[in-house]
Amino acid sequence: MRSIVLIALLVVTSCGGASVPDPNPNATVLFVESSGGCAQLGPNCARIVVRGDGTVEAYRITAQGSELVDSGSIDRGLVNGLHREVSSTDLPALHQRLPEGECRGCVDGVDTSMSFPSTAGVQAVMPLVFSSVDVELDRSEPLFAAAWAVYEAAQAAVDVPVVAR
Repeated sequence: MRSIVLIALLVVTSCGGASVPDPNPNATVLFVESSGGCAQLGPNCARIVVRGDGTVEAYRITAQGSELVDSGSIDRGLVNGLHREVSSTDLPALHQRLPEGECRGCVDGVDTSMSFPSTAGVQAVMPLVFSSVDVELDRSEPLFAAAWAVYEAAQAAVDVPVVAR
């Protein structure tokens, strides 16, 4: 009996205890918006939406709002990994401790904003937005390492053609 309890304890410990369920397939797990220098030649700034099932939607941001230009999908394992990071991160505390960002759009660069809407019901009424203008979206942070991996996979899965004015 003692060995069965010990084995069960080892299994739970090695699995990290309680697991985080996969995200709702329809929930928006990552919302990324670019601004600044991407608008120099025309409306070329994009909004990328990644859902829990790996679906990716790419929107072109225009003066009138945004228009869907492409959709695709990415590996759900990447999405689940990001969801686990979001679920285990105190987002307001992370936002407070990140180094100050900079306005890249002020010098023809591109600014990036990331939010994790599927957590809105858990941590806030509205999702906390991490903007590169306000804070550094530092890849050494596990949350941002996962977020950038999902974002880069999403960018590769969709096409937002450059439009000239």
